[in-house]
Amino acid sequence: MKTDKLILTSKTALTKKYGANITKILTALAALQAFDKKRSITTEIIYLDDAVQMKKYNVSPVTKADDSKQHKTAVDALYKLFTPDYIMLLGAQDVIPFIPLINPAKDNDDDDRTVPSDLPYACDAAHNTKAGNFVTITRVVGRLPDVPGGTDAAYLVSLINDVIKSVPSKAAPYLKYFAASAAEWQKSTEQSVNNMFGNITSLQLVPAKGPKWSKTDLKPMVHFYNCHGSPEDPCFYGQKGKNYPVSLSSDNLAGNITTATVVAAECCYGAQLYDLQKTGNLTLSIANNYLKNHALGFVGSSTIAYGPADGQGLADLVTQYFILNVLDGASLGRALLEARQKFLNDVGPTFDPYELKTLAQFYLLGDPSVQLVINTKTPPDPKGMEVMKTRINRRANLAAKGVALGSMIAVPKKVPANKPSKEVTAAIGELLKKNSFDEKKCTVGVYKNEKKKQPAGIKAFMPDVHFHVFSQQVQGKANLKPVKVLVVKESSGQILGYRTYISK
Repeated sequence: MKTDKLILTSKTALTKKYGANITKILTALAALQAFDKKRSITTEIIYLDDAVQMKKYNVSPVTKADDSKQHKTAVDALYKLFTPDYIMLLGAQDVIPFIPLINPAKDNDDDDRTVPSDLPYACDAAHNTKAGNFVTITRVVGRLPDVPGGTDAAYLVSLINDVIKSVPSKAAPYLKYFAASAAEWQKSTEQSVNNMFGNITSLQLVPAKGPKWSKTDLKPMVHFYNCHGSPEDPCFYGQKGKNYPVSLSSDNLAGNITTATVVAAECCYGAQLYDLQKTGNLTLSIANNYLKNHALGFVGSSTIAYGPADGQGLADLVTQYFILNVLDGASLGRALLEARQKFLNDVGPTFDPYELKTLAQFYLLGDPSVQLVINTKTPPDPKGMEVMKTRINRRANLAAKGVALGSMIAVPKKVPANKPSKEVTAAIGELLKKNSFDEKKCTVGVYKNEKKKQPAGIKAFMPDVHFHVFSQQVQGKANLKPVKVLVVKESSGQILGYRTYISK
């Protein structure tokens, strides 16, 4: 039963939040369904908790609002039935829960016990809490969120109406950008911005720039951040030495954002959605507020994110790949799927714990079917048939690619620390010294890559790889406690390379 798009939500959860005003949301969803039809997209709206509706599909309904296993199982069954090109989760985590994955880096000065993630919804693998089970990524998934704990239905209705009003644009408006970076990470951000836009003329360093950005500053339709973030905090932060000034405050966004803006944030907690009542905040999270002010897409992290200070890696890659795909004419959801797959291809086949965490923590807030930039590679077709065939072909190819990539990726598993050879110990000591790590203050972990079972008839060649991980806290401020990391890759007594990361 082929259907192009599934909108999945919970009527019970929405009613609990909005009472009788849920009818406004249902009316907006019906209008979105009609809008999709005009775009040659057939859309099914499904309430995962509706026993009557789910029985029609022979799928068990969700009975517990916070049960991620029930939600994942239901999504998988519906995906198998409908084979949609897009899955849109409607609502924040108190409507459709994130899947809590065990943080692969939790033993290395990383305060996140779990990583709230939408990645499992994009994979065929059954519900699990191990991030390493979700490296075979084949589905286009995005979440159009409301406000956690919110009671104003107008917020979600506004987001739905923004989708209905959206029209793909020529690339030119999206080649103008606003980028803000912690001054300490200037070299890394310059590379990212230059990769995306071919120049660094609009890159702002904090300090000295910010935090009050004008409407002119924020007018460009692509926003990119490589800054610090912190949990349940409506601000991003810059850095220069021990100085961590505000680089963006959520309340600076109101009335200053161009409609149909797209955002990518490398920051820790960059795409977090928090409950104003539970946290005591007076201001929406940055991601929620961007969408309130008519941005159409936001990709960011749910937890502590990492990347090099000078080079490229981790958060740098996922975010810029996403933006490049948007500029190339991909829908928001396909842009993230292709970014995840490119990350797997470029970083694999052996993953360290921080690479695996990066894959798990970045998600899309927005309708995954929205296309911001006209795809000049696909000729216009008034009847929509050729466009549909092209999309079906793309999904089939991406699914096949996802399966192939997933079969090759070796994920890390922590193992007891064994004493390496004198040569390796000496080499690691030199790397610690070269990168200004105090070995006596470091938290140390050793990880070994788990090899995948290969299909019959194929002999896998993958060396035994160990990652020696050293982490150390850096002096910060009350709500910002950066961690720097050295990851040394070793195989058969030889150092194959190393990476340095800093928490965002």
